[in-house]
Amino acid sequence: MKRKMILMAIVVVIIVGLLAYYQYVPFWASIVSTGAFIFGVFLGWLAKGWSDKHVS
Repeated sequence: MKRKMILMAIVVVIIVGLLAYYQYVPFWASIVSTGAFIFGVFLGWLAKGWSDKHVS
């Protein structure tokens, strides 16, 4: 139960942080930075898969 509560608190903090970020940053800058973040997460996921497969 405590772990679930901590996870929910983290999710709420992330959502509030994103809403504040989008409030104070211009629209196009927020779209570009969000896209870059998602692309970076995707590339990191691909790199980890490659690393697990090819590096012992």
